[in-house]
Amino acid sequence: EALLIKIFGESMEHKLEDIIAIFNQCFEEEYNTRLVKGGDEPIYIPANDEVPYNAIYFARGFYSSALHEIAHWLVA
Repeated sequence: EALLIKIFGESMEHKLEDIIAIFNQCFEEEYNTRLVKGGDEPIYIPANDEVPYNAIYFARGFYSSALHEIAHWLVA
């Protein structure tokens, strides 16, 4: 899935890899948190013995799910 945005008359297409990379560049180092493409249900899993970082899994690779889960995390 891609997100098509029109800004100042110019169209830009963003792919899932873009939002994942932007989120991880902004928050991974300072907050030890990564955005991850997930399965059927979105979920937040704190760092543990198996995975050394907090993971925000968004549903089925949907751009809208990624944005929704990011909004939850930012408010939390």
